[in-house]
Amino acid sequence: MSLQQPIPEVIIHNQAFKSIVLSVQQLSLCRNIETVMRIVRRAARELTGADGATFVLRENNMCYYADEDAIGPLWKGQRFPMHSCISGWAMLNKQPAVIENIYNDSRIPVDVYKPTFVKSLVMVPIRSIDPIGAIGTYWARLHVPTEEEVTLLQSLADITAVTMENINIYNELELRVKDRTSELIDSLKREREMIAMKTNLISVASHEFKTPLSSILSSAALIEDYIETTQVEKCTKHIGRIKSSVQHLIDVVNDFLAMDQLEQGKTEMFLESFNLKQLVTDITEQMEAALKAGQHIRYIHRGETEIVQDKMILRNILLNLLSNACKYSHENRPIDLYTEVSNDNVIIKMRDYGIGIPEEDQSRIFSNFFRAKNATGIQGTGLGLNIVKRYMELLNGTVEFVSLPNEGTTFTLKFRSQTPEV
Repeated sequence: MSLQQPIPEVIIHNQAFKSIVLSVQQLSLCRNIETVMRIVRRAARELTGADGATFVLRENNMCYYADEDAIGPLWKGQRFPMHSCISGWAMLNKQPAVIENIYNDSRIPVDVYKPTFVKSLVMVPIRSIDPIGAIGTYWARLHVPTEEEVTLLQSLADITAVTMENINIYNELELRVKDRTSELIDSLKREREMIAMKTNLISVASHEFKTPLSSILSSAALIEDYIETTQVEKCTKHIGRIKSSVQHLIDVVNDFLAMDQLEQGKTEMFLESFNLKQLVTDITEQMEAALKAGQHIRYIHRGETEIVQDKMILRNILLNLLSNACKYSHENRPIDLYTEVSNDNVIIKMRDYGIGIPEEDQSRIFSNFFRAKNATGIQGTGLGLNIVKRYMELLNGTVEFVSLPNEGTTFTLKFRSQTPEV
């Protein structure tokens, strides 16, 4: 065989077969569209002997020329309307477009092609049913692609369609796996937190319940003795101790129940219109029995009185803060309470003149089960302020504080009166 003789067709067929097989093998390993485009643009040129190839993606009613491999620049990165370019024609008509001379075909926007080397082309759709793109090959000379070249190019496009669908499925599965893994990690984290919280609850409960229960039992036994000797004053004293101990147990149980509801996301909001001044007045009267000797609440209100909010949650917030103010203040000291309503903005300030919060503990004061180092010997679960903060978040409000050791603490609540539910 001389060097001038044409290459036998059987060799060309073998080369084409090897090229298509290699492309299938490479595409089967692809996990992203960028790799697919790189393989396909090269294979398209090899299978047809073209001077250039382009990879077009359909974006609604636009053709996006996403990638290219050519002897000169084509249209990479540009977008054209479906009805104004040959790739759009191939997708809309769901069939190959074979053009020997681009200047003699009405489907070609000649002005767009003039700056390029293109004289002849073949454009095939990626997927015959509802095409998602197109593959184009171009020649710098007038060329009539053979039927075999068109068939090979369409076969490459069909393989590409399957690959792209597989990538979408793979990506969806990978995303689901990531989402599910994230859910499991969050679930395990919540489970660990719940276990830790329950362990703390048991520890706190055993400690907080022991003292008041012992007090109740001893006071009840002493009352029996005093009744026989008609010592009314001592009976009254121990009845007061029983009431105080029972109230403390109720507070502990309420804190546990509130925290459990918050942790499970089961705290429901109920908006209603009510008189803020009257609510606070009722709460201060309720707290009088818990005040230490000589303690008293000084309450001032300014502005409007009617607001719309969750009355029960706000009540629990104020009871928690007032209870703390009472516990951590000394006898014969006031507790200042101030409320203001203006243009639907509500401000509540509460100041005690007690032991204050050490500066090094202030960053953790809203944490679960945290108690400042100077709170030793004072009853409490370490849940109250965490509950207050989370309740304020439900009200879309904020809670801030300023505290100085041995001078007292001021808590400031800010939230808005809401629009009543219809």
